[in-house]
Amino acid sequence: MNAKLASQYARVIIDAPLPVLDYRIPESMSLVRGDRVIVPLKKRKVAGIVTGLEPRSLLADSRIRSVQMLLAETRPLSEEWLDLTRFAASYYMGSWGEAALPALPPFWRRVPGVRHAATVASLREVKARSVKPGPRPQLNENQRAAVQAVLDSHGFQPFLLFGVTGSGKTEVYLHIMEEVLKRDPQAQVLLLVPEINLTPQLENRVRSRFTDETVVTLHSELSLKQRAANWLAVHEGRARVLVGTRMAVFASFQKIALLIVDEEHDTSYKAGDGLHYSARDLAVKRAQMLSVSCVLGSATPSLETWARAEEGKYRLLRLDHRAVAAAQLPKLTLSDTRHEKFDIFTASVRQKIDEALERKEQVLIFVNRRGYAPVLTCTACGWVSRCRHCSGFTVFHKAEKKLVCHHCGTTYEVPQYCPCCGNAELEAVGTGTQKIEEGIEKLWPQARLLRIDRDSVRAKGEAEAAFKKVHAREVDIVVGTQMIAKGHDFQHVSLVVVLNADAQLVSPDIRAEERLFATLMQVAGRAGRGNTTGEIVVQTRFPEHPVFAALAAQSYEMFAGRRAPGNACAAFCFPGAYARRSADIGEGRGIFAESGSPGGGSGRRHGFCLRPGTDVSDAVYGYRARAAFGGSRQPHRSSPVFKCMEGRRGA
Repeated sequence: MNAKLASQYARVIIDAPLPVLDYRIPESMSLVRGDRVIVPLKKRKVAGIVTGLEPRSLLADSRIRSVQMLLAETRPLSEEWLDLTRFAASYYMGSWGEAALPALPPFWRRVPGVRHAATVASLREVKARSVKPGPRPQLNENQRAAVQAVLDSHGFQPFLLFGVTGSGKTEVYLHIMEEVLKRDPQAQVLLLVPEINLTPQLENRVRSRFTDETVVTLHSELSLKQRAANWLAVHEGRARVLVGTRMAVFASFQKIALLIVDEEHDTSYKAGDGLHYSARDLAVKRAQMLSVSCVLGSATPSLETWARAEEGKYRLLRLDHRAVAAAQLPKLTLSDTRHEKFDIFTASVRQKIDEALERKEQVLIFVNRRGYAPVLTCTACGWVSRCRHCSGFTVFHKAEKKLVCHHCGTTYEVPQYCPCCGNAELEAVGTGTQKIEEGIEKLWPQARLLRIDRDSVRAKGEAEAAFKKVHAREVDIVVGTQMIAKGHDFQHVSLVVVLNADAQLVSPDIRAEERLFATLMQVAGRAGRGNTTGEIVVQTRFPEHPVFAALAAQSYEMFAGRRAPGNACAAFCFPGAYARRSADIGEGRGIFAESGSPGGGSGRRHGFCLRPGTDVSDAVYGYRARAAFGGSRQPHRSSPVFKCMEGRRGA
């Protein structure tokens, strides 16, 4: 290969699993690091980003193609942004281009058309929005201490703002943001939220606080033009506050001075397609690279965040009381379903809903499952509806008369007969939001009912309109999924009913309990936020489960102490072991865990532990699976189960 010294070469990344590519720079073109360019790739023209300039290339001159166009309508991307995307690519095992190019809105990574210049000019037009100044509540002592701690910090300092639901974490964010923006006229702030439906109400609250500043949002439901305009406003420094979902962590800022991650525990911060990144972790890393503060807020922090706070890596800030003095934490009531036959609600739950409606208070019904039923099955041969593309179960949507795969989005017609045996009797098994809505209409026909899930609020603005109805007391009963569980300040909800919580308790997901507790704490926090007394009722077959004890005490620390990463047996106990018998292996010789905490308690039988990276068969049965259920049940001495049992001798 020949080294070429006469020409300059640009090192360019593109959205493909390829390394940095060399392109020749035409004599009429001047490039700098961070420029966006159009380059040829085989027979296509694609957008790329210049990551460096070199006086020579190790490739033969005949193999090197030229940069075709410089996209000079904006200033180059900053060194800090390039460093962030390069780190993300390395850490999450993707190419640099796969991390950097998708981080730009589609408008800024497409080949310009005829009206491109005119469109860019329109994106820069400032559209004034008249916003009335919002209320400015006085902070309590804990809130003031938290604000001051963040403002007094210097350089990189991660904080965990740990407060009960309704403790005023958002008001703490706003006070910190206000002071940061006041100290530096060029400073910018990033506020991340987990759900798109939380963005409009938080945006309105931020706008009403910062009436003299430009506040913009970034999330996937914005139009392509609006996303491009908002990104450009942040990139050029005209917008000083950005409120967005996980994609906003890659926004290009001129001078970012503070990063805030609300509900940091939420799994929505983890990308499930493309580069599998965690926006929360990248926010902390970006703050470290910029030497600024990063505030993580949650009433139920993830166990890894809590562990870092206990180790002193994150500074812990506490909000132990609700911001409204009269507001009390909700009371927990467990409705034991083991000894009662019922359709949707037990008798005690129906009575509590009746009482709440008589008091003219709102009721929130939470079930984390949309559709009518999670599966359709044949009563004769046992056929169940599955997706032909991804092997997941298809959910029956009665209103749409469709079977929908919630994993890949594929839809199917509902069969009139069983595809296997021809039986015409097909049964919908399980309960979803549509079925609950149908049941409530029969039980309380006089009540004003509203269902809020991704199926009922698909169009732009529908979710915001639905929540406005709830706030305006135009609704008596709200049925919903995760969309209603967090971030909403419902002043008139006094009763929260949780259905199908047991599905999480018996889930094989090692984080199932953690996610269930976080969800229950969040949805419980929607009750009793005003002057009404709040109550959460959970229908369950496992009322003795330790999760409910921690929920009754409204104590995340009680839950985290049992599930802490340092407590290996508690943190990674095989979830299926909580059942009375997790496996019925010959003559009833299964592994047990009686009522109580798996892996803890004197005089009880317990399930084996599943450590990270341990093969399930080895963990559960304690030996290399060399014979199906045969031979000795004694764990091999090298097995992690044996080591776990060694620490439990005599228990």
